[in-house]
Amino acid sequence: MAKRGIRVFYDEREKVQLWGKDLYAHLDDIYQNLAQHCVLFASTDYAEKVWTNHERRSAQARAIKEQGDYLLPARFDHTPIPGLPDTVGYVDLRGTSPAELVDLIEQKLGPREKEEFFPPIPDLLYQRLGIENDSDAQQIALEHAHHWFNVLRRMTQVEREVIGLAFVHGCPEELPDNMHIYVDLLRRVTGLPPAKLKRVLGGLNSLGFTCTIREDHEDAFERSAQLGQAPLFQIEWVDLVGNEFEYPEMLVATETIFGAVDGCCEACGVGAIRRLDFSHLASATVSEEHS
Repeated sequence: MAKRGIRVFYDEREKVQLWGKDLYAHLDDIYQNLAQHCVLFASTDYAEKVWTNHERRSAQARAIKEQGDYLLPARFDHTPIPGLPDTVGYVDLRGTSPAELVDLIEQKLGPREKEEFFPPIPDLLYQRLGIENDSDAQQIALEHAHHWFNVLRRMTQVEREVIGLAFVHGCPEELPDNMHIYVDLLRRVTGLPPAKLKRVLGGLNSLGFTCTIREDHEDAFERSAQLGQAPLFQIEWVDLVGNEFEYPEMLVATETIFGAVDGCCEACGVGAIRRLDFSHLASATVSEEHS
């Protein structure tokens, strides 16, 4: 489920978070207020346990209030479950594999925007980097990508949007050394004045960035008679956590951003970066409309 960006509450995986909590109140809050759906695995054992009955009552209270399909029964057998009418549609697990059940759950959830999601196996990122068949390079690239993800998570929304748009609209010609973009172009795509952009980019040093301004000397003779100058922001990033790796972290960072917005319009791409939704880096989680 996690590979597809689906968050699941399962008490066996939440031992640390549940330790010391009032479980009666906490579980009631999860099943009545926080969950989008509740999959009820009906069986003889389920019907006899105290805690599963408490969870069921909370889930049924939510289902009654919403009068919808919040409660999703999945049956191992035909044991009667108190309060669960026989007329409620269910999935028969005796003829449904775990993989098929995951597919059904995903279809039930429908299209959804992910937040702070990085796929466990970013195979499409590996393709972009040309390392599909190099497991050693994949391991290093994945480390850099995780560190890059954490760097973006530590940014403010404004910082994240500026960096995202700088990478999307910048020139990758000098990678893996740096990404560069005209100051005026970044001003236009972000709507921020150059002075604000300088403050934003200049404040990212603690996250491994080096941002400088340089003049674009290309075709300087032809442009010498033109009005105005064309200064560039030059942006470099060093992985402060894993900089002992030889694989170029700046290239990983850039392809991570490019992959996240691949196939999207600019508004959707910026939204994905703002939410830290990197589902487009894996074939298992890429949106169907962009696959």
